[in-house]
Amino acid sequence: MKVYIETYGCALNKADEAIMREVLSSRGHILVDSPELADALVLNTCIVRKSTEEHVLKRLREFRELGGNGKKLIVAGCMAKAMPYTVVKIAPEASLVSPQNAHLIYIPVEAKERKVLLEGARPRNKLPTLFQGRIAPIPIQEGCLGNCSFCITKHARRVLVSHSIEAVVAAVKKAVEQGAVEVELTGMDLGTYGIDLYKRRALPQLLKNVVEKVKGNYMIRIGMINPEHLAEILDDFIDAIVSSGRIYKFVHIPLQSGSDQVLKVMGRRYDVETIKALVRELKNKIPGVSIATDIIIGHPGETDEDFEQTLRVLRELEFERVHVAAYSIRQLTTSPRLPPVSSRVVKQRMLAVMKTVEEVGLKVREKYIGAEVECFVTEFNKRWVCRLDNYIPVVIACEEPEIGFGDWVRVKVEEATFFDLRGKLLGVVSRDRV
Repeated sequence: MKVYIETYGCALNKADEAIMREVLSSRGHILVDSPELADALVLNTCIVRKSTEEHVLKRLREFRELGGNGKKLIVAGCMAKAMPYTVVKIAPEASLVSPQNAHLIYIPVEAKERKVLLEGARPRNKLPTLFQGRIAPIPIQEGCLGNCSFCITKHARRVLVSHSIEAVVAAVKKAVEQGAVEVELTGMDLGTYGIDLYKRRALPQLLKNVVEKVKGNYMIRIGMINPEHLAEILDDFIDAIVSSGRIYKFVHIPLQSGSDQVLKVMGRRYDVETIKALVRELKNKIPGVSIATDIIIGHPGETDEDFEQTLRVLRELEFERVHVAAYSIRQLTTSPRLPPVSSRVVKQRMLAVMKTVEEVGLKVREKYIGAEVECFVTEFNKRWVCRLDNYIPVVIACEEPEIGFGDWVRVKVEEATFFDLRGKLLGVVSRDRV
């Protein structure tokens, strides 16, 4: 059959799509790039925010109209698992496939009747080995040990399942052999990796094994790590990055709020001082490291003083990248029980925090202006995009045909924005520097 897959959401969802593509291709099905050309439509969903949910539901209605022409309709991903009733109300004929059953996507594709595959945990060591493009997302774990009051995703990906070091190494090797130059080790919280499998946090050991055993021209990006788990492995984690040369000096630590009071209400298991200590240690021990964080604005109960504390922390710690989101009411969560912050106040705070993020981002990038830097070529979309060894993006103001994916190039930085650097290509340094 001809199958069209449309994916929304995080790198885990993209990895699930890679699993679906691999399974369907192995069974002789054809993956097409247009829903109009397909016999079966797969909507791989995300529900992390209300706006995303609304967009996915709109897309579901559009898919259903197309499905009226005899096309099968399959809803996969987090919405299928956490909000099946919502899906059924809109599209009662749709098959449902939870994230944990991505490897069984062929069942509803091939079945004559509607199928519901929502039970069971993700099989261990079932990793994607067929990738599109030069950036390969590889899930090393799924599930979370937290219980945040605002999060609906935990209802879709609850059980902690870590994939073995051997399985991850094999998946990375396969991706590099297929031409991937960047490997994204992803999961809901990489700090929990190994707790279920090895009875300890094993992320540093995994990183060292991948670097040691997978040869080739590639770089590794490490996904999000919650602070309470990073604190437990910090020394070994730092050593794994510093000693490798193949791992971006990039760490994603979600702050969510600069107020201890709000963090407590959110159900977060750390305080602001923990974040500050982690950032100080990372910056002291990893020269040039860039640190990303997440912020939620307008969580129920957030006062003006709580918000001001968040701004102060952002200015003090100078995160290189900040993902900002306005609080979004989610089903199955406890945060909506608290007094809401008015939409007017949330909008004002969003404007203020974005101004701060842009000011800080520009400040930390302006220091590169005029410098000659080496960066790793990973993307092309009308212009080449490369990454410094700390993952900061550099857009090259040319379309030079002599450079390619996986090249280390020298660039003269001429301009900085709060998000990236812009510069002029000076030449190729190496095809594989590490």
